[in-house]
Amino acid sequence: MSRSLLFKNVDVANGGVVNVNRDVLVVDGRIARNDQASSQEHSNVLVIHGPGLLAPGFVDTHVHGRDGLDVMCPGDLGPLSRVLLKQGVTGFLPTMISASPADMMKALHGAHGDPAGAKILGVHMEGPFLSPEQPGMFDPVKFSRFDMGLWTKLCTVSAVPIRLMTVAAERLDPKDLGDLVGTGLILSLGHTDALYGTASDVFGQGVTRVTHAYNAMRGFHHRDPGVVGALLDHGEIDAEIVLDGLHVQAPSARILLATRTHGRIVLVSDCVPPGGRPPGAYEWAGRSLQVDGESVRLESGQLAGSAGTMDAAMRRAVDWFGVSVAQAIQMASTNARLSVGLAAQDICVGSPADLVLLDGDLNPSMTLIDGVIRWRRDEP
Repeated sequence: MSRSLLFKNVDVANGGVVNVNRDVLVVDGRIARNDQASSQEHSNVLVIHGPGLLAPGFVDTHVHGRDGLDVMCPGDLGPLSRVLLKQGVTGFLPTMISASPADMMKALHGAHGDPAGAKILGVHMEGPFLSPEQPGMFDPVKFSRFDMGLWTKLCTVSAVPIRLMTVAAERLDPKDLGDLVGTGLILSLGHTDALYGTASDVFGQGVTRVTHAYNAMRGFHHRDPGVVGALLDHGEIDAEIVLDGLHVQAPSARILLATRTHGRIVLVSDCVPPGGRPPGAYEWAGRSLQVDGESVRLESGQLAGSAGTMDAAMRRAVDWFGVSVAQAIQMASTNARLSVGLAAQDICVGSPADLVLLDGDLNPSMTLIDGVIRWRRDEP
C-alpha cells in the first residue's frame, strides 16, 4: 500500500485546461481529492507544497530505447522504464523493429518492465510488414509482406499484448486488414509508399493512425498527393509526430494540426538506443550511427530515429503549435492513450495516480506511478 500524498497549492492540468491553486490528495495509489486549496490539516500524509503544475503522466507510444538501452535486448526494458521516469513518462509502448523472426520473438518474449519504472502498456511493432521503398534507417531486407502465420507466432510469444502495429498499406491484402482490425489491434500507417487512393482506402477500412507523420512515407505533390496528402485530407486520423526540432519543421506541424477534425496529434519521442549518449559513433540495428548531442544520424547524414524526449516535445508543442500548456500536455498523455485504444486518464477522483509534477519551465521535477514517487529531480 502506497503512502498518502497531498499536493498542496498546485495548478492542475486536466482535460485541456489548467485549474489553479488546487489540493490533490492521493490515497492507496489513486486520486482521492482534487479541489480548491484550503487550510485543512491532514495527518499521516506527506505534503508536497506548490508551486508546480501537476499533470497526467506522459505516454510514449513509440520508443526504441535510450542511453544505450535497447528494447530488442531482453533485460534492457526494466532499466529503460526507470530512465523514462526522468521525462515524466509513466507509461510506454516499447517499439520493436523489423528483424529476423527469431530475434523478434526473443525480444517479445523478454518484454518485461520494472515495477519501479514506467508501465509497459503493450508493444508497438514497427514492422516487419513495411515497404522497402520507404525504409527510413532500417534494413529493407528484414521487411516482408504480411504473413498471418508469423504474426500469430509473434502474438503468442509476447509477454505483453501487441497493442499497435505500424504497417505499409501495400503490404496487406484487404482480408488481412479486416482480420487484424477485428482483433482490436490498432493499425498505424507508416514506412509506406502507397498512393493517395490506397492510403485513403485503408483509412476507411480500420487504419486509424499514422506513424511519424511526414517521415518514411510518400510525400505530397499537387498531382500526386501520396500518403501525406491522404493524411491531411482525412482529419479523423490520429497522427504521431516527432517534435525533436528536426523531423519536421514548425509550419508542417501547424498544417497537420489545422487539418485534424476528429483526429488527434500524438507526441512521440521515437528515441533510439544511442539517444542521450555522448557525441560519437555507435551501432544499432546493424547500422553505423553518429550522435552529435542533438540528433542520431546515419553516416550519410540521414536521420536515424531521434534523441528527443517526451517532455521536450511537449514544450516544443506549446511554441510550435501555439496551443496552451494544458493542450500540449494532452498531446503527450491523453491523446497518446486514446490513439492506442486505452481509456483517458485525467486527474479525477478514482483515477490511478500516474502523475508528473512540472516546474515553472515545464521541466519534470517528480514522477509518480500508482501514487508512489518513483523519481524526484532533487534526489539521487
